[in-house]
Amino acid sequence: MHSNHTFKGRIRAISWAAALVCAIVPFAAGASTYQPAGIDLGATTFNDAFGGMDPGWTTIQLLQYEHNNKFYDNNGNNPGTFKNGDLNALVWLPQLIYTSPFHLMGGALGFTALLPVTNLNASSDPAGPGGADLTSRSGIGDITFGPFLQFAPIISGGRPVFVHRFEFDVIAPTGAYDPTRLVNPGSNFWSLNPYYAFTWLPTPKTSISVRMHYLYNFANNNPGDNFSDGFFPGMTKFKAGQAVWANFGIAYKVLPNLDVGLNGFWFRQITDDTVNGVSQSADRTTNVSLGPGAEWTIDRRNYVFANIYLPVVERNTYSGFHMNLRWIHSF
Repeated sequence: MHSNHTFKGRIRAISWAAALVCAIVPFAAGASTYQPAGIDLGATTFNDAFGGMDPGWTTIQLLQYEHNNKFYDNNGNNPGTFKNGDLNALVWLPQLIYTSPFHLMGGALGFTALLPVTNLNASSDPAGPGGADLTSRSGIGDITFGPFLQFAPIISGGRPVFVHRFEFDVIAPTGAYDPTRLVNPGSNFWSLNPYYAFTWLPTPKTSISVRMHYLYNFANNNPGDNFSDGFFPGMTKFKAGQAVWANFGIAYKVLPNLDVGLNGFWFRQITDDTVNGVSQSADRTTNVSLGPGAEWTIDRRNYVFANIYLPVVERNTYSGFHMNLRWIHSF
C-alpha cells in the first residue's frame, strides 16, 4: 500500500479528460493523477472513426463535469490522505478541425487543435498527521494539436461497414500551473499522444467503436514543494510513466436519428514514474469506467452526444461521477 505522502504526490498534476475528436460526420478524465491534462478519457464514443474526406472545417464543443470524492491506492484502498476530500471540475473544450484537399496513403490529411478552459474546485477538511490539504486553481489548460489521416468508409451491400482514422497529437505545457497547488489545469510537461480509431458496423443498426491511445510523457522540471513535501526532499525532476488506453462504445439505432448504447474507457500505465531519474515502483495507475450514452443526429451537419461514466476499477487515482455533453458542427 502507498504511504499517504506518496498518494499526496500522485494527486499533484491531476488530469481532466479533454476530447481529441477529429470528425466531420458522426463519430464519436481521470487518468493517472500524474498524466497530463488534455487526454481523451471517454470524451469520444459512438461512431468515433467517421470523418469527412472533403476539404472543410468543423468545430466541436465539449462540456464536461466531474465529481470525485474517492481516492484509491495501489491496492484499491482509501489511504486516508484527504479528509472529506472533493475534486470537482467543469471544463469547456472548444476544438477546431480542418480537413485539407491533400491525400496521403489513401486518407484525407487534416489538422486539429483544442484548448480546455477549466473551473477546478478541490477541497478537504484540515489535514491531520500524515494527511494533506487538497488545493486547486482554475484557468486555461494545455493546448493539444496534431495532424490526422481520415480514411473513407468501406462499403458493402450498399452501406458502410468499416471506417478508420490515425492521428498524432502533441500536448504542449501552455496551461495554468501553480507548483504550490495539488490540482492544476496544466501539467508543466510535454507529451506525445498518437491514436488509432475504428468503427465497425456489423448490422445496419449496430456500431462498435474503439479508439486506442499511446502516451509518452517528458519531464516536469518544476514539480513543486507540495509534490514532494516530506517524501522526496530535493526532487527537481519528475517524469510520468508511459500509458496506453482505449475508449469504446457499442450503440444501437432505436430511431432514425437516435443511437443509444454503452460507453467506457480502460486506462493502464505501463512504465514507472521517475523522480530525479529513479523509478518509483508499485505506483502505476489503472482506471476502468462504464456507463450509458446517446447520440442525436439533428441533421447532416449537427450531432449531439451525451455520455455518463461510473467507476468500475480504480488504482492509484481518484474516482467519481463523470458526464459529457458534446456538439459537433460542420461548416
